[in-house]
Amino acid sequence: MTSKNLLEHQSLHRLRLHPHLNGGLRVQHQLILKAILVVSISLFVASCTRTTVPLLPTSTAPTEIPQVNPTPFVISTFEPSGMYAVVGIPEGEILLLRNPAGITGSIVDELAYDERGITATGNAANLGSSIWMEIQTPDGSRGWVNSLNMTEDVSQEQFCQDARALMVLDNSLRSIQAQDGDLLAQIINPRRGLVIRHDWWNPEVIVPADSVSGIFDDRSEMEWGLMSGSEFKIQGSFKEIILPLLEDTILNSPVVVCGEVPSGTTSRQNLWPTEYTSLNYFAIHRPAPEGGNAFDWRTWALVFEYIDGEPFLTSIIHFHGDV
Repeated sequence: MTSKNLLEHQSLHRLRLHPHLNGGLRVQHQLILKAILVVSISLFVASCTRTTVPLLPTSTAPTEIPQVNPTPFVISTFEPSGMYAVVGIPEGEILLLRNPAGITGSIVDELAYDERGITATGNAANLGSSIWMEIQTPDGSRGWVNSLNMTEDVSQEQFCQDARALMVLDNSLRSIQAQDGDLLAQIINPRRGLVIRHDWWNPEVIVPADSVSGIFDDRSEMEWGLMSGSEFKIQGSFKEIILPLLEDTILNSPVVVCGEVPSGTTSRQNLWPTEYTSLNYFAIHRPAPEGGNAFDWRTWALVFEYIDGEPFLTSIIHFHGDV
């Protein structure tokens, strides 16, 4: 979707500022009611330091989508740095740097799951269904890796203030509210499609980019992993399993946080998947009702990746109270 197309849409959300994060995590700065001057994007965003420590403790969807009054704001964009970071490698595992390209190439170095400051030489090789790229590490090692394990390195501060990322967030939420698969397909990562996790501990379910437009109508049964603490399989279509959980969050005056995941009371530790350490995200949080069940909270992280300096929605990850 072009910037012009994105600018023509009006926000349909009522979002609230999350004044602090549970457990006393420090808020660096707050982005309050961000909107482009000619756009009606009204987002209450708090930008916090990303952490890989556990997320600490702190219905029914309404029939009408809440409206907000636009507030004019001009926020920043930035030029890509040309740097890359490792992605898709869990903590404790390594990415092998090879020469020549391909899994049979000799190992010339090892990269950590959170390695950053990598440069691309501009050389690439098509090997079957994969594309390998030649890179140089911060310490000067040079070799080849699968391009799917590289992502453009964008700082959290740049991301949280990027007007384009806020527009993609706005359109992500509206596509879910309106069940508009065509709109969702225009903002999805064209390289990876939409990667969905029913729970942070469950495996990835990938909807290819060319299938996203039909996601709200597709009745195909999929496996989303296992229920917590059991061997019970979570099975059903996106519309049956994932959509109600998304609607329960975004249609109930959610809190929006950038770079941190608000949590609530839970018996099970919530952790950020370390294979996404180098990616940025907004978290959409529906707190537990006041005076109600403290475990009844829900958060969706909307994970972004930059391609040629442009942000795309890449993944959605579910966090919730676990008794």
